[in-house]
Amino acid sequence: MLEHGAATLILGAQYGDEGKGKLVDVLAEHADLVCRVQGGNNAGHTIWVKGEKIVTHLMPSGVLRENCEVAIGAGVVVDPFVLAEEMSGLSAKGFDLRPERFSVDYRAHVILPYHKAVDMQRELSRAKAGAAIGTTGRGIGPAYASKAYRDGPRMIDLTTPSYFDAWLAQHPHMEEGLSSDVRAALMGIGKQLAPHLKDVAMMACNRMAVGGRVLVEGAQGAMLDVSFGTYPYVTSSSLVAGACAGGLGIPPWKLKNVVGVIKAYATRVGNGPFPGELSGALETRIREVGREFGSTTGRSRRVGWLDLVALRYLARVNGLTGLAIMKADVLSGLEDVGLVTAYRDARTGKIAEGSPMSAEAWNAMEPVVEFCPGWDFVVSDTSETQGQPQPKDSPVSPAYAHFLKKVEDFVGVPIVYASTGPERTEGVWLGPEDVPFGALRP
Repeated sequence: MLEHGAATLILGAQYGDEGKGKLVDVLAEHADLVCRVQGGNNAGHTIWVKGEKIVTHLMPSGVLRENCEVAIGAGVVVDPFVLAEEMSGLSAKGFDLRPERFSVDYRAHVILPYHKAVDMQRELSRAKAGAAIGTTGRGIGPAYASKAYRDGPRMIDLTTPSYFDAWLAQHPHMEEGLSSDVRAALMGIGKQLAPHLKDVAMMACNRMAVGGRVLVEGAQGAMLDVSFGTYPYVTSSSLVAGACAGGLGIPPWKLKNVVGVIKAYATRVGNGPFPGELSGALETRIREVGREFGSTTGRSRRVGWLDLVALRYLARVNGLTGLAIMKADVLSGLEDVGLVTAYRDARTGKIAEGSPMSAEAWNAMEPVVEFCPGWDFVVSDTSETQGQPQPKDSPVSPAYAHFLKKVEDFVGVPIVYASTGPERTEGVWLGPEDVPFGALRP
């Protein structure tokens, strides 16, 4: 999975909240460098360690593994106040965040109070027009817009007050919300972060040049990609594999493995199309058992069946070499588990071909759902279920294995990891990336 002299990308293959943080944490034990590459503190990656819930927003999920370095790439937009608070909390828990271990690319762009104010104002305006996106209000989109307009400061500009003052003199609209106290606090954080600012792109390239193993951590999910997602109900950065390589600053061909992370069901936060969405008691049950509330916003997540149509499309766009499937334990006890295997166009009554290309087309899609037998447990044991004895060498229960095989065959990508619970230790590796589901990884 992690090759010497190469990079492995962990990519969300739904609408975010798939469980990327857990998989990154698991793999980070064998990595030399773990990097966040896009998005901002609109991300929330959750890791459970011995019953303790640890959530990172900007910090790479590999921070909990002392054996590896961690870094934030140039493609990330950074709220310095959030980063400083997160560093303080993790340091208090005993995690090593010295400059020798934790780095931030000096080219990463800064989120200012101005960006958050603009974010909220625009969302309120959209809401009044009945077109709210469901943004987190963290200033992510406006910060990326400033990057495109070339009027936003970068992390390096915070290291010297004269640099920042010169920038503000050239871009006075950025002073909104920067009271003297806020500016002083910002300059203090800039001084604190200065030793951490490095050329992370070259760091990653140099590590691989001497055989290092680099783990790249994506944020959100590819269905929210600004180009290939359910536009306009998307995030503000590009999330697909090629863009993740660019967000770090490494050649795309260095990504030897691209693992798409999915849940055994689907969730979405905010507005936008969501084929297979559930309602009523079943939705409530899955949400409560799966604790489907945003780790960044606390908002309830919408719940639906796993969408194989979208997953197959994203597998092609991102060149997925493997799938990791999470939270099957949440569905334990259901009689049947649904899979979206086609879209029917409500306007014509016909099965749709390809992926919808407009908001209107998405709104017209109705899911075609096929059902698999449910499971009472995820991990195999020696008991009997549905009249069938469990083989001792089977990594997962037969009903769950049937579900995994269905997903794998439809998408055309092998499943390499199956989570069996929230803890970092709860999961099984399945046979190597080029071997269909069924054999344990050597």
